[in-house]
Amino acid sequence: MLTETYGEFSKVLGEKAKSAPPASLNKSSKPILTKMCQKYSDVASVDKASALIGKVDGVKVQMQDNIASMLQNMEQTEVISDQANQLNEQASVFKKKSTDLKRQMKCKNMKMTLIIVGLIVGVLLVILVPLISKAKKSSSNDGGNGENP
Repeated sequence: MLTETYGEFSKVLGEKAKSAPPASLNKSSKPILTKMCQKYSDVASVDKASALIGKVDGVKVQMQDNIASMLQNMEQTEVISDQANQLNEQASVFKKKSTDLKRQMKCKNMKMTLIIVGLIVGVLLVILVPLISKAKKSSSNDGGNGENP
């Protein structure tokens, strides 16, 4: 940049630049300096190494973002895995408890069935025993003569 600026100054101003008093070349040097400033304002467009460094920096930023995203995804995967393990354990506990409850309910159902059968047999005995005993008494009171009272 400095070499190019010096070349432009030498071409346009020539010997005036060497012998000019301070601040006397402001107007004539302004277009040259403006042109140089515009040309070198974007270093990447002039210098290929700078452009390459800019691209590398862009790739670095993208890779850092990708790594951060990957780490976040790994954390979320671990959380989901832990939740799945907890759900699996809870399912095992639920299955065991439901099996135990099913067995308990079968026992209660069997007890209730036995109690109801016992009550029915008891009621039948209470009803039928007196009838049978009356029938035996009446048949033994007849004396076996075949007459019905």
